[in-house]
Amino acid sequence: MKNGIGAYCLAAVFVLFCAMSLTAQTLTRMPYLQAGKQDSITIRWRTNVATDSKVTWGTSFVATPGTYANSYTQDVGTPVTEHIVRIGGLSPDTKYWYSVGTSSTVLQQTSTNYFLTLPPDNTTRKLRFLALGDCGNNSSNQVNVRNTFINYIGANDIDAMILIGDNAYNSGTDNEYQTNFFNIYQNDFLRHYKLYPAPGNHDYGNSTSNNTKTGSTPANSMPYHLNFTVPSAGELGGYPSYVKNYYSFNIGDVHFISLDSYGNDAGLLGDTLGTQANWLKNDLAANTKKWTVAYFHHPPYTKTSHTSDTEMDLVAIREKLVRILERNGVDLIICGHSHGYERSYLLKGFYNTYASPLLDANFNAVTHTATGNIQNAMYDGSANSCAFAYNSGKYNHGSVYIVSGSAGQVGGTTAGYPQNCMHYSNPTNGGCFYFEVDSNRLDAKFISYATAPTPLVRDQFTIFKDVKRKQTYNVVTNDPLTLTASWRGSYYWPNNGGATTQSVTLNNNTNGTFTYYARDLSSNNCIEDTFVVTVSGTLSVSLTTFNAVINKEQVELDWTTTREINNRYFTLERSADGTHFSFLGRVNGSGSSTAPVTYRFTDPNPVSGTNFYRLSQTSHAGITTYQDIRRVNFQLNRKLSTSIMNNGNGQATMMIQSDKSARVQIRVMNTQGQQVWERSLALNNGSAVQQLTLRAGAYVVLVYNEAGERTSTKMIIR
Repeated sequence: MKNGIGAYCLAAVFVLFCAMSLTAQTLTRMPYLQAGKQDSITIRWRTNVATDSKVTWGTSFVATPGTYANSYTQDVGTPVTEHIVRIGGLSPDTKYWYSVGTSSTVLQQTSTNYFLTLPPDNTTRKLRFLALGDCGNNSSNQVNVRNTFINYIGANDIDAMILIGDNAYNSGTDNEYQTNFFNIYQNDFLRHYKLYPAPGNHDYGNSTSNNTKTGSTPANSMPYHLNFTVPSAGELGGYPSYVKNYYSFNIGDVHFISLDSYGNDAGLLGDTLGTQANWLKNDLAANTKKWTVAYFHHPPYTKTSHTSDTEMDLVAIREKLVRILERNGVDLIICGHSHGYERSYLLKGFYNTYASPLLDANFNAVTHTATGNIQNAMYDGSANSCAFAYNSGKYNHGSVYIVSGSAGQVGGTTAGYPQNCMHYSNPTNGGCFYFEVDSNRLDAKFISYATAPTPLVRDQFTIFKDVKRKQTYNVVTNDPLTLTASWRGSYYWPNNGGATTQSVTLNNNTNGTFTYYARDLSSNNCIEDTFVVTVSGTLSVSLTTFNAVINKEQVELDWTTTREINNRYFTLERSADGTHFSFLGRVNGSGSSTAPVTYRFTDPNPVSGTNFYRLSQTSHAGITTYQDIRRVNFQLNRKLSTSIMNNGNGQATMMIQSDKSARVQIRVMNTQGQQVWERSLALNNGSAVQQLTLRAGAYVVLVYNEAGERTSTKMIIR
């Protein structure tokens, strides 16, 4: 009997102990969102006692703990205090509410625990991004910048929050991260903004040796690396780095590159053959997005609390890294380190080496900007404020350089401030950098305050791509035609009744050739599209459909006409950026016909990523009319595949991918079957990028691997 009572008492004590343990469970680090994707996301949090990990989620908020329709319990065998849970099966561009806790306890479930999954790659909606630099110092300015941005953004969701280094002062310890970063942002930003960081010198404790393996401590095991989960395996569309301190990812039509400008292999940014620099070149070669944004800590141009004239780490980045970024068409380069805000003109080729005179004294707007002047792109109707405008593509169209290092730390200037290549500089007012991408338009702002939390926009600029177009149309009398301006914004059609919409429709009831204009009313007509429309009683071709559809490893194109007059042939062209097209194939027309005719063409080797297809028709009289453009996103699944980007000026970039590491043989043949180029190449991690320089003409690229697999790809060099 005594033994029974003793057993009963022990059981009661155990139950009481368990109940006390469950009651004592608390969050010591609130949930934060990492590596967000279209169909999945990683949620992290920390607890005071080791437990299993559970996340529940749904598409509408419910107040009752643990009642969301979806749940996932992660039991790794050993209870943990550092909870890292990835949930999947999500829908793109969808808002979800979530809870975190254990299999038996919900630790947090509030109306502000939500996230927005990434949109589809071909989304046409506006994308919103926030950048914080030098933020983690637990200052009143850090809190003011946070609260001001909350007021500015209102009910809008952010698609990504990027950190540009010095995220936890002074030494990047875990305790400093908790006090100066997580505690500051835990109740707002971190609960619902997807976070993509870059490290700074303070994150490394101001010692590059902290990134070096010592004894049993592996490299990249500082609190910075342990606190964040980044998409380093290319799971968000970037080129895999397989390291924690630099990586890339895609959101919509924007490609982001997060670089490490301080760690022990970050010094290789000043070495164009270094590990990180080689990865960067491969990543840029594989990139197919319209917009490219690079961010890292140390700025190549600055004169607030640091100077790029004489600080040799900044000089090295400018002399080496900037050249790689600019020649690959990077649009924005965002940095911190200097504790102020600075924004450049559209710089191009301003690299000059460390010598006398110093860099700043040598700046010349005519030779060192893409615009050839001090155009500020504020896009507000004032002098020199027209938006920057250039075509898409991997060429040096100029880049805008941002220093935004005042989200926490603020203050200080160096000799010669302000720097001559900067349109705007501010070393005294804290703030953050915010930008939006809306199709071919990018708007950026420095969000600051005079009296927090009232937002004050102290600087702004706008970039357009692929605008100022001239388009030609041939239409049949009385056939309506819709004209659409090439940008998102405000509009004025002076010879279409003063219409202010993006599109207008013409009735075409009068024969003749007419010229129409779409102008940008809000900025002194900085942008103007021209449309030349010829109206006649006959039209060579009446096109009713044009489709581009992925079928296994190919893209199938088909189009239908209902009427043809003297139609000689159709021409298909392909582009990776929607602007620079290369010849793909030709299909003979039916001459003259009044019955529906359907045509088909197959692209056997689409490039990995975005493919634009343009159809044109040429009459027997030699008149060519461009019909339409279709866009598809294609992902290679072949064991061995080759994609080629024509860069112009005799240059091309070849990307070879395999399902495994291998060595391949590459042969380039001309149209006479003669070999003009050959090379053996190792595919480390299953991929490699090869640059080609050839005379203008048509070629066939043959790639073989040791298993006997091969690809054959047509290539046009211009």
